[in-house]
Amino acid sequence: QRPRWRAADLGVAMPPPASGATMFCVSFDIECDAKPNQDTVVVTGSDPVAGSWNPQNSRIVLKPTGGQRKWTGAMSIPPGATLEFKVVVLTSSGPKWEEGIPNRKIGPARFSIKYAAKFNAAGVAEAADGALSATQAGELPAVSPARTTDAPPCDVHRGRSPSSSSTGPEAAVHSRAVKRREELLASIAAGDAAAKKAKEQAVAGSQMEAGGYEKLCAHRTGLQSLIAELLAQSADAAAKVAEQQAAARCLEEELAAVSKAGAAARVRIESVRRERAKVAA
Repeated sequence: QRPRWRAADLGVAMPPPASGATMFCVSFDIECDAKPNQDTVVVTGSDPVAGSWNPQNSRIVLKPTGGQRKWTGAMSIPPGATLEFKVVVLTSSGPKWEEGIPNRKIGPARFSIKYAAKFNAAGVAEAADGALSATQAGELPAVSPARTTDAPPCDVHRGRSPSSSSTGPEAAVHSRAVKRREELLASIAAGDAAAKKAKEQAVAGSQMEAGGYEKLCAHRTGLQSLIAELLAQSADAAAKVAEQQAAARCLEEELAAVSKAGAAARVRIESVRRERAKVAA
């Protein structure tokens, strides 16, 4: 039975490279909800062939196979090369990134690989037999060769625990250092992924169509006109209220004058009555 690893564990205890092999094949089998007739599913990552984290520039394009949820594709990778990547769905509204997992990783390459995963979930890699011929490798997008100046992967880089022959305080200190280093590397990878995603979202946001922007401006102008109209109506209503209040005060003053005149008339009538009573007596 072929060995199987989680994607995060690739590079640990790998078998030796095939004799005389120049290029290996990495085949992808990804399950996601992309729409075959509308969306494009790509592998984007740390190598130029994967767009250098720009999904629009990736040459590793997956194709729908056997139904809407299954997307497959392949690339070639030279011995010792490494690729960090994520699966991205390019939609009409912008790229949809995997958010719930750290960067996926393949390498350092020691053999051909079949990589299967669900979108936004940990993947499983299975060793595959054989290597690619020069003709076969030329038909696939290829990862760049590993730089000779790069240090070879050591036990710490691969996440391997210290040798079982190490004992004593030095081994305990080394073990804690390895664990702390892994935590820092994971934190740095998560930060890099978040920064790359923010950059992609900013680029997607800056690509708003001119027509959409003009519609937003027209809508804003319409709202401003409506606000001005409402303010004018409010001012007219306030003026009418002030006019009605002034008229009410005038009526109150006239009513007070009539009341005063009525009181004076009643006093005059009472005086006339008294005079007539005196004359009659």
